[in-house]
Amino acid sequence: MAVAILLAGVGVAAGFFLGGDDRIEAMRVSAIVGALATAPLVLDQMLMRWGDYVQIIPLRSGVISTIGANTPILANDDDTWMRMLDSSTHLILPTIALMIISVAGYTRYTRATLLEVLNQDYVRTARAKGLPEATVIMRHAFRNTLIPIATIVAFDFGAVIGGAIITERVFAWQGMGALFNQGLTQVDVNLVMGVFLVTGVAAVIFNILADLAYSALDPRIRISEA
Repeated sequence: MAVAILLAGVGVAAGFFLGGDDRIEAMRVSAIVGALATAPLVLDQMLMRWGDYVQIIPLRSGVISTIGANTPILANDDDTWMRMLDSSTHLILPTIALMIISVAGYTRYTRATLLEVLNQDYVRTARAKGLPEATVIMRHAFRNTLIPIATIVAFDFGAVIGGAIITERVFAWQGMGALFNQGLTQVDVNLVMGVFLVTGVAAVIFNILADLAYSALDPRIRISEA
């Protein structure tokens, strides 16, 4: 995390001094690229331990586990990168299960919205100016297409944090869904209300982030105090 913040700061500084007329945009892009640059470093550290991890995991069918959030023999391991690698392999199947539910909906919304946006006047104007088709699609049409998708994603994030009871039960994960089910079973009102509170706060936060994303996706939308 410290490295990501440091590289993001370096990116902001580089964008500020070298951005020229597009200084704000350069600072934002440089900060994002700098923060994402830590991903290869983390991945490299985990893959360096892949050989040892394969020798430890006693699975005949492979190293992608189907049960639990971690391997018991590695729960108290001193190697942080080994524990991260173990947690990542346990996340693969639950993540795929949760993503598949939404992929079809996202694809359908994106297609329908893009077909509608392509008929707008500003898209025809961009084509009339002689811009390449890829530029017209990605910079003018697709950005506005992402606005309804951002709204749906915000709701989905709140739902995931609220708990996916079936997914957690199948993959033996102890998350918000299992906690909510425990509160209902034991008639624990405080626990149930706590889950509702966390879910409600998450929904509000992600809706605020969606509103902020609108201004980044559509230049016609601006955030003001009014």
